[in-house]
Amino acid sequence: MRILVLSWEYPPYMVGGLGKHVAGLIPALGELQEHYGPLHLDILTTRYAGGAPVERLNECVTIHRLETDLFDPANMYNTVIDNNHHFVDYANQLAQDEPFDLIHVHDWLLGVAGVRLKYEHKIPLLVTMHATERGRHQGHVTNHDSSRINGLEGQLCHEAWRVIVCSHFMTTELHNYFGTPFDKLVVIPNGIDQDRLYICPTHKQIELRAQFAPNGEQLLFFVGRIVHEKGLHVLLRAMPGILRAFPDTRLLVAGRNSRHLYPLTRELGVDSAVQFLDYVTDQQRDWLYQVVDSAVFPSLYEPFGIVALEAMALDCNVIASDVGGLGEVVKHEVNGLTVYPDDPPSIVWAVRRLFNDPGAAAVRRLQAHAQVSQQYSWHTIAQQTATLYRSIIAERKVAIW
Repeated sequence: MRILVLSWEYPPYMVGGLGKHVAGLIPALGELQEHYGPLHLDILTTRYAGGAPVERLNECVTIHRLETDLFDPANMYNTVIDNNHHFVDYANQLAQDEPFDLIHVHDWLLGVAGVRLKYEHKIPLLVTMHATERGRHQGHVTNHDSSRINGLEGQLCHEAWRVIVCSHFMTTELHNYFGTPFDKLVVIPNGIDQDRLYICPTHKQIELRAQFAPNGEQLLFFVGRIVHEKGLHVLLRAMPGILRAFPDTRLLVAGRNSRHLYPLTRELGVDSAVQFLDYVTDQQRDWLYQVVDSAVFPSLYEPFGIVALEAMALDCNVIASDVGGLGEVVKHEVNGLTVYPDDPPSIVWAVRRLFNDPGAAAVRRLQAHAQVSQQYSWHTIAQQTATLYRSIIAERKVAIW
């Protein structure tokens, strides 16, 4: 099998969950040779953050980072779409040596290239939809670019041989938004590589507790992109109620440009209890998971939620909105606590439940760690993906194009 993978993000260029997913999946796919036979993957991605133009992960996986036009945040859609032709031209050059059996596109950003290559080479198109534009905006399209993204997502679901989604929530969303048949949708979850998580040494844990909780304060932790759908504003609005119940609580907020929410903390009178850390590295994030009393993910929309898995793998108590795929990962009173989305009093309740019963919290942490290890390893997810590759390629051989 020779697979062409198109992904706007790949290390070192990482923005969100899409980048994390591809960064975990591709190396795991490259390690499946023993049981799945020859599997060759060419990954085409952007070179915004550097990296070698061509990188061989191993004999089966090659990363191609393409020089693209400068990204214009004010004209995101046109910038992205205009760059798709670079990927088509490059893929056509690669196919001259050996044809591809399947194209795997991640999200809408390289969807135009994926559809063109599908018809030019008459090979199946597999699409992984990591999220939807309407889902990010609570079921609405908000402007002209948003409408065009939504339209391209619908086209991709129509053109694809199969569509991978990360949760059962997403199957319903794509069916409702685009009419995608349920038998065309395949649920393969996101995962994490526990071996790549950073274990915080005991002496560093003591230092970090002394830094952020010098007087024995209880620590809550938010980490994520600072966008409306991640719900940080909801957590901040819960802080007055949390502080009334537990005055010595502090909230640590990690996320680039998070400080623009500082005026809200002043308005709520909780600014002295909230510390904005701005951007943190993966190591800093992982160490903080092992130091704080709970990580809180108050999302309004979350197709999956890798961050919750990372926290659970590092034995951190998790409080999360019961929304989308996040509610499928975090089970209330089993491996964490769930709250109603966009409901500050619900978060207050969960924090009270957590702090008032540390014994139950310890049991939930153990259950969470075990489930992450068993269900969300990249090896397992790569096996499911490779099996789907083989199935689609076999179907194509007997299909009349």
